[in-house]
Amino acid sequence: MELMRRIGKAVGRMHEIGVVHGDLTTSNLMLRTLELESTKGQADESTVLSQEPTDDGVQEGTAAGRVNLEGDIVLIDFGLAGQSVQDEDKAVDLYVLERAFGSTHPEVEVAFKEVLTAYGESYKGANLVLKRLEEVRMRGRKKSMIG
Repeated sequence: MELMRRIGKAVGRMHEIGVVHGDLTTSNLMLRTLELESTKGQADESTVLSQEPTDDGVQEGTAAGRVNLEGDIVLIDFGLAGQSVQDEDKAVDLYVLERAFGSTHPEVEVAFKEVLTAYGESYKGANLVLKRLEEVRMRGRKKSMIG
């Protein structure tokens, strides 16, 4: 859950300075990990996370047997990014990220609320954006029902 919160904080900081990503998917999130003593020299920062995290914040599933989930969330690929003060643009960023989690990581989709909670705590304009997110979700549902 802490990883999801760090994602929310990173997005909140980005929106706080007036930047919208434009393609905020899980593919454009990276975890800059901190080395664990037990994996030093055995795993690098680009290790793909493939299993559920354990209580100690470490995940199994790499050649070395463990991956550290501690570290910084880094947003990448700002090719479609822009500056915006519009709540709509920020809400669309969140909606795209929510849909990406649902399609690529359905096992953590229910934890997306942690992203939104941390987003709300890290960005003072979040209340308006989160209200707008509800409207964006409704438009998205209507669009998927109509085809």
